Amino acid sequence: MLDSPPPHSKDINPDEWLSAYDYELPEDRIAQVPVVPRDRSKLLVVGRLLHQHRIFQDLPQLLQPGDLLVLNNTRVIPARLLGRKVPTFGSEAHSVSVEVFLLEPRGEGYWLALVKPGRRLKPGAKIEFGEPHSLLLHAEVIETDEATRGRILKFETSPNLDFDRAIAKLGQVPLPPYIQSHEAEPEQYQTVFAVAPGAVAAPTAGLH
Repeated sequence: MLDSPPPHSKDINPDEWLSAYDYELPEDRIAQVPVVPRDRSKLLVVGRLLHQHRIFQDLPQLLQPGDLLVLNNTRVIPARLLGRKVPTFGSEAHSVSVEVFLLEPRGEGYWLALVKPGRRLKPGAKIEFGEPHSLLLHAEVIETDEATRGRILKFETSPNLDFDRAIAKLGQVPLPPYIQSHEAEPEQYQTVFAVAPGAVAAPTAGLH
């Protein structure tokens, strides 16, 4: 797919230009925090002949016998971790700040993650998380994942602390860059029916 129409491009389908999908989105149309109460959020009902603007409070009235309602009940985990690369002999004289974004578990103690700065985090590199006097979590880069260009990390926690509790203390709920408000509590970036931990992206589409 092309970024923009090349010269003499009359014979190329306009849908193949990325620029064909650009559009203006005013900042005041991007919800920064969820509506309160949550069931007052907007609901677009799409029918064969008629579209309606409703709110989620109306959903029970709209469902008919035989309808199937599918809920994604995963909870967002604090998947964004800020740490430091441990200096090694002959490398950096000082620790380097590191950002780790957890993507998915790859076995007991192992995670696929995106890391920054990637060029500094080659196999064998070690990362520590927490205050220098109270390190709660350590990770070692095992290998590069070719499909994602992320890293396979092996995590170890401090004694008497499991991984879930460690990231609960250290991690942040990952939010997209267009969410700039810090007014909402972390729980507000979960769906009201979130139960099972595992999602790594906040359901910001539900903030409407």
